[in-house]
Amino acid sequence: MSRRAAVALVAGILTPIHAVAAQGCHGLRRDREAVIAGGYVAAEVGGIALRQHDWWTSRPRAIHFIWGHSASVSQDEFLHATIAYQVSQGSALLWSWACVPYRTAGWLGAATALAVGLPKEIGDGIHEDGFSGADMMWTAIGGVIPALHRQWPRTRVLQAKMWYWPSRELTHRTGPLPSLENDYAGQRFFATLNPARDGGAGGWPAWLGVAVGHGTPAWISRPPSNVWYLTLDVDLQGIHVHNRWWRPVAALADQIHFPAPGLRFAGGRVEAGLF
Repeated sequence: MSRRAAVALVAGILTPIHAVAAQGCHGLRRDREAVIAGGYVAAEVGGIALRQHDWWTSRPRAIHFIWGHSASVSQDEFLHATIAYQVSQGSALLWSWACVPYRTAGWLGAATALAVGLPKEIGDGIHEDGFSGADMMWTAIGGVIPALHRQWPRTRVLQAKMWYWPSRELTHRTGPLPSLENDYAGQRFFATLNPARDGGAGGWPAWLGVAVGHGTPAWISRPPSNVWYLTLDVDLQGIHVHNRWWRPVAALADQIHFPAPGLRFAGGRVEAGLF
């Protein structure tokens, strides 16, 4: 598993553990802040040590900057945003665990998400890929959204989700690419809307939303090819199950857009199905 995928998984697992994050607070806990800082440094150093030969295959050069330059039709940028979104949520819980006030912890979570993405981008900047302003912009957007949810709870009607299933390009590849982290043809990224989420609009089913998604038919396409989705979306937290374990399990699962009835728009064609 790649460093990015592992970080996203760990952050997603941390997301529903709201009760743990608030335990033992009688003022700021400097020891817990030190644990967070140490964990960040260890994760960055370890990730670079393990993945540097896969990320950077060219010799170092003077740092240079690019904007965009993705043959995956923005899938890479959406991946940056989604990972930052998850890291921001998980980091906010860790900052709350360190007894930082609720809303402040959200903004520190956003800053942590930006800090997680920065070293990799700097490494790109001194190698062939280049420091991507678009990647960092999408990282910032993904990291800020959970902070906005804490600052203004009504914004929770809008959330980000994703779906992943390994593509044929990945499962039948004969070389090193695509890898798990850039298997863009298997990744779909969704913006979801549920007016009833977290006690919002009455009369709307709390478990039902709508989603707009984006994908691509190949990890690299020339010219780039977009695939758009308009589907229903299920929020498991809106299903009332009277068990203690349901809420955290549903909160974790709701980071995923599970295939639902909808439409796919690709190459001028419209197709109905489960997406």
